[in-house]
Amino acid sequence: MSQIHIVLASGSPRRRQLLDMLSLPFSVVVTSADEEIRPEWTPARAVEELAERKLAVALSRIDVPDTIAIAADTVVVVDGTILGKPANEQEAYEMLTRLQGRAHEVYTGVAIYNMKNGTSRTFHEMTRVWMRPQGEEWLRWYIRTGEPMDKAGSYAIQGLGALLVERIEGDFYNVVGLPIGQLAVILEELGAPIPSLQKRA
Repeated sequence: MSQIHIVLASGSPRRRQLLDMLSLPFSVVVTSADEEIRPEWTPARAVEELAERKLAVALSRIDVPDTIAIAADTVVVVDGTILGKPANEQEAYEMLTRLQGRAHEVYTGVAIYNMKNGTSRTFHEMTRVWMRPQGEEWLRWYIRTGEPMDKAGSYAIQGLGALLVERIEGDFYNVVGLPIGQLAVILEELGAPIPSLQKRA
């Protein structure tokens, strides 16, 4: 049986760290895909569609047949409005102010394709996050650290942004950017044995 090659279609260091938890060797392909979200899309459909777009671009660059490619996209949703990454510091401040003292949802969509046998899966996870209020001075300081600038919703739960989070309901790693538990199960189904799961069995 030939070794399955895993490719992560993402430039996110956070997703790389999470995938590394599965003890599977993988390589990275950084993709640039259309990130337009249609107004009629639900958040769940939006993240799945965006993940599939990234996956399609990645597949066009992969020439190793025994490959399973993975792509993902994450958004924050408040009052039914999808928040992506901030364009500038003022937009980051407006996003963080909007999230203060209340709950919002984080959606991550994941698209997976096994090039060897043509099997694929697309799914999403949703986690609800409650934020504690912080003053303007603190928020401005946090933005100046640079951490919010490439994050959906303008915060990183695995970094200083944890100081904003009161509690969550759902998968923590989904908020970071990759629902690694569900991904491991699906990778097994698609033909990539996960060492940690094999040890458990």
